[in-house]
Amino acid sequence: MNAPIPQPRSTPQFYLQSMLAFAVSSAGSGVGIVFLPVDLWMRAFLGMSLLFVITSTFTLAKCVRDRQEDTAMAEQAQYYQQLPIWQGDQQVQPRS
Repeated sequence: MNAPIPQPRSTPQFYLQSMLAFAVSSAGSGVGIVFLPVDLWMRAFLGMSLLFVITSTFTLAKCVRDRQEDTAMAEQAQYYQQLPIWQGDQQVQPRS
C-alpha cells in the first residue's frame, strides 16, 4: 500500500486572484478613508477599524487552515494505524 499523495488545495490563478482582491480592497478602503471629508480623529478611527478587520481576517484564516491541517493529519494517522506491523517472522517482499 502506498501513502496517499496530497493534492494542492488551490490553483496559482486562484491564489493570484485572492492576493489582487485583497490588495485592491485594502488600498481602495485606505484611499477612501484618507480622502473622506471628516475630521482627522474620525479618519484615524476608521483606519484603525480597517487595520483590525484585516488582522482579524488573517487570524481567522490561519485558524481555519490549522483546523483543516489537523483533520488531515488525524486522517493520515488513522491510515497509518491500520497498516499491518511486521512481526519479524515473515519474509519481506521486495517492492517492484
